[in-house]
Amino acid sequence: MRGPVTQLEVEALRSLYTASLHLRQEYAAAVNRTLTHYRLGDIAEDNARGKAFTHHHDVLRQMASAADRYERDVGMLAWSHAGAAVRLGTRVLERLVHGQAPLGVDEVAALCDEPTLGELRTTLSTPADTLLPHRDPWIKEHQEKSRKQLLQAVEGVFSDAAQLDSRDKPLPDDVVAGFRLTQVSPPDMDPLYEGRLEQLLSYAEGLPHEISVHLKHTTGR
Repeated sequence: MRGPVTQLEVEALRSLYTASLHLRQEYAAAVNRTLTHYRLGDIAEDNARGKAFTHHHDVLRQMASAADRYERDVGMLAWSHAGAAVRLGTRVLERLVHGQAPLGVDEVAALCDEPTLGELRTTLSTPADTLLPHRDPWIKEHQEKSRKQLLQAVEGVFSDAAQLDSRDKPLPDDVVAGFRLTQVSPPDMDPLYEGRLEQLLSYAEGLPHEISVHLKHTTGR
């Protein structure tokens, strides 16, 4: 990522990229660890039936619960950082495509925070054809499909978050738009990112490459 991308932008993009990549790997490992402990717990439960001492089964269940909590914590971190990576990466790509001035320190710092659901929705509303003017049609089509699928996933979070209020009436869209997923996902329910996190992480990983491709086409470097 060279040329018109500033050192500040590069450092922020790289920092979020590496954090998101590490979190993606750690989340996958955490999910496998949780599943393993629950599976071993089921086996130990069968073996413990009718026996006076069930320490092995009890320990495995406690380990599974601890692994479940860790998986959730990592998932929340992953959503927060990947969401910021998507927002920052898209903003930098947009400004390059439209020939806008580099981002200032305050704007970059703000973009590195977890976006609200409304901010993420807005970010994902820019068509791939606008962001990737120099890419082959089939690449644009693939990216557009990914964008639409992720946007649909975010809309699903909107829908779920709107039902969190104790009253029967769903929360208004403009209220939900101000939520951050990590702040409103109830601890006693499945996390709101479930079934959606991998899409966000995957999309975030691709943006630095698209910035590099754009610079290669526009600067020849």
